[in-house]
Amino acid sequence: MIYNVKEIFYSLQGEGLLQGLPFIFIRFSGCNLRCSFCDTKYAWRKGKELTEKEILKEIEKFKCKRVCFTGGEPYLQEIENLFKILKEKRYFISIETNGTIWKKIKFDWITVSPKIEGKKYYKYGYDERFKDMADEFKYVIIDEETFDFIDKSIKKPVILQPVNNEISIAKKIVEFLKSNKKGNWYIRLQLHKILKIK
Repeated sequence: MIYNVKEIFYSLQGEGLLQGLPFIFIRFSGCNLRCSFCDTKYAWRKGKELTEKEILKEIEKFKCKRVCFTGGEPYLQEIENLFKILKEKRYFISIETNGTIWKKIKFDWITVSPKIEGKKYYKYGYDERFKDMADEFKYVIIDEETFDFIDKSIKKPVILQPVNNEISIAKKIVEFLKSNKKGNWYIRLQLHKILKIK
């Protein structure tokens, strides 16, 4: 199987509830939404064509057993076989997806990040089959209208992340959380941007 990969790198998870843990990131090329505020627009373009063997050789350079599939949108590619190979080698595998493409793959951790652009596919911007399967939902808050977009029926943890760590947006999230006392909603900043690491 050939995969289109923009980059493979080793860093800390900068977002969500796994924030701060070391991970090897496999960033797949291509996205079906292409949001204007995306901070990885370079991943929309074609990357390197790599086989499972080549990917494995790259990630084995790092002394880490956690891998994150990210993008772009990783579910655009046929990632099932790569997932199986890595699981056989006992990697903990997480995925970050916009939730518009459903695949029943039992990742160790699934982050669904619905975007308003995804409403052209689904009412809440994501396939609702993820509601039970995902471990967390992450909403990038770009303005006050984004609060109305959040699916209030989600029972899993919901991360509210200010776009580009903008303090003015972060303060709006704080006020929103104080007035909407949901026990499963959190604010998180992008740690990797604060620390200025990849």
